[in-house]
Amino acid sequence: MLDIPDAARRGQFTTLLLGTLRAEPDGGLRVRVAGGGHPVPLLVDGAGAVTPVEVGGMPVGAVPGARIDEAEVRLRPGELLVARTDGVTEARGGPHGTEMFGERRLHRALVEATGSSPAALVDRVLRLVDEWCGGHRHDDVAMLAVSPAERG
Repeated sequence: MLDIPDAARRGQFTTLLLGTLRAEPDGGLRVRVAGGGHPVPLLVDGAGAVTPVEVGGMPVGAVPGARIDEAEVRLRPGELLVARTDGVTEARGGPHGTEMFGERRLHRALVEATGSSPAALVDRVLRLVDEWCGGHRHDDVAMLAVSPAERG
């Protein structure tokens, strides 16, 4: 168990993102997300627009009594909500091996994957990050994408 006040004195902290999903009668999906300093989830709509879902919150352990904030978003069929660790955008690579993958490349990859299933979108982005890093080791890279089930 993490003793948060003691962890704050040592400069240790963690970020978190926690969510609940609720299917709606019309085929949509209601997502409630709570955050503590984690990179914000991204909403990818059916037209390929990428919008941050501002959750907020403070890293757990950074200060005693860290504030956890929440947001709610409704996903329609064809929309995805994408969560990722900072290791995705901070992965270093490129021509000199030092440039970060960054938010711009992430957004472009999400736009290019518009219409994909959640699993296909995550596979595509993780493959691009691996290619960007040129086989070099990189930090915590994890992603999760959710979307309402297609009716048919």
